[in-house]
Amino acid sequence: MRVVLIVLQWTGIVFIGHALMLIGADEITTLERGRILTVRSLQQILVLYGADPAAIPAIGGISAVVLGWPGWAILAVLGGIIWWISRYLESV
Repeated sequence: MRVVLIVLQWTGIVFIGHALMLIGADEITTLERGRILTVRSLQQILVLYGADPAAIPAIGGISAVVLGWPGWAILAVLGGIIWWISRYLESV
């Protein structure tokens, strides 16, 4: 059980770290484009990684909405939730 909690904690930390990298990349792109705000959506991030966002099944249009959200925000929230759950389970 201890190993599972450690893996969950590190997974959460990796997600949060990746979110910080993505927000930094968006900031650098914004500066390079002459302060034109650039925020990449999750769909754009998946395309950059070579994943096919069209392969995600549409559940009442929710997937299209989520794919339009900023990629860094989704990863930060998921990482925070995973980390918080692992810390909660560790204290129980």
